[in-house]
Amino acid sequence: MSRTITQCTILMAGKGTRFLPATKAVAKEVFPIFNKPTLLYQLSEIYRSGVRRVAIVISKEKEHLVKNFLSHNVELEKSLKGTEKIHLLDELNEIIDNVEISYIYQGEMGGSGGAIYSLKEWAQNKPFGILFGDDLCYNEEKPVIGQLIKAYEKTGLNFTACTEKPIEVVPIYSSTIVNKKLFDRCYLIDGIIEKPKNPPTNLISLARYIVNPEIFDVLEKTPPVNGEVWLADALNTLAKQGKVGCYNFDGIYYDCGNKLEFLKCCIDMALKDDSVNKGLLEYMETVLNKK
Repeated sequence: MSRTITQCTILMAGKGTRFLPATKAVAKEVFPIFNKPTLLYQLSEIYRSGVRRVAIVISKEKEHLVKNFLSHNVELEKSLKGTEKIHLLDELNEIIDNVEISYIYQGEMGGSGGAIYSLKEWAQNKPFGILFGDDLCYNEEKPVIGQLIKAYEKTGLNFTACTEKPIEVVPIYSSTIVNKKLFDRCYLIDGIIEKPKNPPTNLISLARYIVNPEIFDVLEKTPPVNGEVWLADALNTLAKQGKVGCYNFDGIYYDCGNKLEFLKCCIDMALKDDSVNKGLLEYMETVLNKK
């Protein structure tokens, strides 16, 4: 099997109930993080990793909004031509012009496993990367899915991204059971324990994955939990066969499906922009001085 990753998927079929009532009108994946939606950050991460084929697993309610965002707006571009604002669309338009984007509806199988299983025909029996729509992993120089792709190219293993958390907070996440270190930041794992009472490591598994086509056969046989099939359960099956690695990625993780984490992400991204960072810092100082 080829160890080249040429395709990725973004999972965004969730309803976004934690952000109601806003998500009644706008998909949470296109909420602006400063001036860029989460979706554009993820597509940029994929694009900068050299991947040009993307499937978005989406609900029918979100499809029109997302397709509209990922299409050229001729009138808008015409009105911006020759102005200092035209460059604001450069990143988005480069992706629109150079990435093949497909839209896939999730089938009857629920959960993250069901979303991935719906990609069986699209995947064409080739490995692919997975990005969760709520999760932003930020590294401007070394895109995180690209870091996993490089680890995959060396090993051919299925991969989960992982990051270190203080051991006392790991029980609200997951803990990765490490078998052995393969090379810098990369480990062979024996499994993933969700919400462990006594976590074996402080490495939590999240947000970014690489899977081989065998994942579809495993998902078919994975028992549902409360009617839903989960990717972590399928990976645990493969981990018992010595087929899963974890990569401790270099970057910052934001759970943008969590209100507080979303706000932190917005602030961090705004502070990177020279046009607003000074004023924002001054305002934050004013707020803190009132406390």
